[in-house]
Amino acid sequence: PSPLPKGIPMIRLVRLATTISRGLALIGALGVLAMMLHICLDIGASLLLNAPIATTSAIVTNYYMIAVAFLPIYTAEVRNGHIGVNLVTAMLPPRIQNGLDLLMLTLTAGVYALLTAQSWGQAMKKFVVNDFVVEQTTKIFLWPSYFMLPVTFAAVTLLMLVKVALRLTYRMGPGEEFLPGREGQDHV
Repeated sequence: PSPLPKGIPMIRLVRLATTISRGLALIGALGVLAMMLHICLDIGASLLLNAPIATTSAIVTNYYMIAVAFLPIYTAEVRNGHIGVNLVTAMLPPRIQNGLDLLMLTLTAGVYALLTAQSWGQAMKKFVVNDFVVEQTTKIFLWPSYFMLPVTFAAVTLLMLVKVALRLTYRMGPGEEFLPGREGQDHV
């Protein structure tokens, strides 16, 4: 594993990446716990009191599921935990592997930047119209949940750019763990 990058700006970027990862992972974990508690309370109220919680379906699908599905994307990227297939690239010389890795990180940053822009536009549209749904007699505002996507995608975009900067500055290659969270190799 590579040592912690030298230089205050890079150290700060790596620590910021770690902090964001932990924050989004915590919010995602709290979403799972809240969803389990909410569903259990709904089932209990339905069976014991014959009075289910009216808003369960709307809140689970529009808040909890989005938090659970999208917020951990960043953490997986920090840990290099996404699935990758390198049958062909593993046979290439290290210099070509490094170049391809840098190209893929840059392209990934671009894709996440596009996702950020698109989801931000959608979130703003929902915010402007004060988007909501009525579940039985209860009005549930949905627009806040739309902001989880652009926040996550923007964070991943910045993370990809940090990885590109680290690769260019420290000539790190594919598979070198320079960000914390990988099998106890916490460099920060």
